[in-house]
Amino acid sequence: MAKAIITFKLMPESPDVDLEAIKTKALEIAERAGAIGQMQSKIEPIAFGLKAVLILAMYEVEGADFDAIAEKMAAIKGVQSAEVAKMDLALG
Repeated sequence: MAKAIITFKLMPESPDVDLEAIKTKALEIAERAGAIGQMQSKIEPIAFGLKAVLILAMYEVEGADFDAIAEKMAAIKGVQSAEVAKMDLALG
């Protein structure tokens, strides 16, 4: 089965939102959705003090609905939007 590394990008509602809490909840959602192996998270500066939370997780491609996972992440308190920012096929 093919595997892909998915990067989810979560934008907070404001620069004052607790990004660590968002990151923790997003990692929990990714794991419950069937993430394989170790996940990574990053906080990336955007502009004017606003930062995005990036979640990187590996999934089986067949039958996966990555947009649905992003929708669950968008429902986290303090998140304005969440999207699949990148999808890379994993080799090996």
